[in-house]
Amino acid sequence: MYFRLVLLCGLTMILSCIVFAQDEAATIDKARVPAQADKLAQFAPAGWKIEQQVTGDLNGDSLPDFAVKLVEDKPEKNTEGDPNERGRALVIALATKNGKLERAGVADKLLQCTRCGGAFYGVVESPANITIDKGVVVVEQDHGSREVTDTTYRFRYDAAKDKFVLIGFDLSNVDRLEAATATESTNYLTGFRVTTRSKGNRDTKMRTVVPKKTIYLDDASAGDLEGAALKRLHLD
Repeated sequence: MYFRLVLLCGLTMILSCIVFAQDEAATIDKARVPAQADKLAQFAPAGWKIEQQVTGDLNGDSLPDFAVKLVEDKPEKNTEGDPNERGRALVIALATKNGKLERAGVADKLLQCTRCGGAFYGVVESPANITIDKGVVVVEQDHGSREVTDTTYRFRYDAAKDKFVLIGFDLSNVDRLEAATATESTNYLTGFRVTTRSKGNRDTKMRTVVPKKTIYLDDASAGDLEGAALKRLHLD
């Protein structure tokens, strides 16, 4: 009897772990995203679907290109009615003169998951907004609770490398209780970073020179970029 009880408990724990693992956000397998496709939907491998798509000329050839936000293709809520944590990915597709679409970049560590917004968003899915502004792909997202962190990433096509490169990164951290704000804006083209701190009516601003570091969209990690900025601002 004791053996059966132990076995039952063990099986229950295993099943609980399996269910929990299924609810965790996944990371897309870049190898499963095709290099070329006839239709935009084909860039979403099995288990993923298009959540948002925006269009604009990204490489200066006057053809409509696409920035596509993918999300895990599973229900927004589980069988118990609780929100599922779904992973996201960003795919850039360039149009060709022969009517095809070519993959120009896949970011698997840039967009926050649907439940990564923290207490600030409660049961509402957290945002990861994608826009195209004058040929630049712009990603904006925020998260937190008492302190809310907002980040903006800007990527531009580098024809020589045939890749999208991070040209700007902005971070804003707001302490809603203390009404204090710390921001950092880095321009990787000019190599300048502007840091601003505000509390009440007092603002302090500092400008520094930073290395013109090359970060490709495929390698961009929100965790790494945000973590480094928070450390520089002494907010980690």
